[in-house]
Amino acid sequence: MTARVFVLLLILTCKASAQTESLPSSLVPIDPRTPKLTGTISTRELLIPPKAVKELRRAQAALASRDVHSSARHLEKALQIYPDCMEAHNNLGSRYVELSEYEKAVSEFRKASEIDPRAIQPVSNLSVALFLLKRYAEAEAAARRAISLDPRNPTARYMLGATLATEKRNPAEAMELLRQTTNEYPDSRLLLATVLSRLGDLEEAKDELREYLKAPEPEKKQRVERWLERLVQTPATNHTTEPNIP
Repeated sequence: MTARVFVLLLILTCKASAQTESLPSSLVPIDPRTPKLTGTISTRELLIPPKAVKELRRAQAALASRDVHSSARHLEKALQIYPDCMEAHNNLGSRYVELSEYEKAVSEFRKASEIDPRAIQPVSNLSVALFLLKRYAEAEAAARRAISLDPRNPTARYMLGATLATEKRNPAEAMELLRQTTNEYPDSRLLLATVLSRLGDLEEAKDELREYLKAPEPEKKQRVERWLERLVQTPATNHTTEPNIP
């Protein structure tokens, strides 16, 4: 499968994978149905100026209304007031991914990671943005760093598996990672089928496609069905069959 097709396969999943970091509890409007939690207020939370807090709240409200552009603008304003808010940089990077502004997203995720090098979400999100820019070596490095921070993180595992598959490297490692993330990311099965087809294991590739189609309302049902049909009709000696998913 070409890198272009991989991006098309992953684009929706990757956008979902760019995770939003929860803002400090006092910055999020309280749902009256949810019990209030008590605890100490962090020093970082106390440092955020009131005007920045207002912009962060407005960004949350805009996102709840699915107005991604407006949410991004409010986050930009908040960061103009208080540039050291790690969550705001990470959230803004996630908004930029939604808006397909991947270079800007990379910049924001890196800023968030510089503020808190131990936070996994900005690093994991960075691998998503770099992948979408087709900067695969950097995406792989970011995904491996995210895994070093949290070996069980599904987004980091998925992105590393996807990147290795795209680069046509380390197929055994790629397949192991992708098999570990099929529950969180159904597209893992499509990537597995591609790697297996490339290796000539058409029966296992077909099994992965069939498993994908068992999911309730699979997103790419018709295209995957056509892909499966082509594999079924492919002679066992043909090891080069790969999908052509527009």
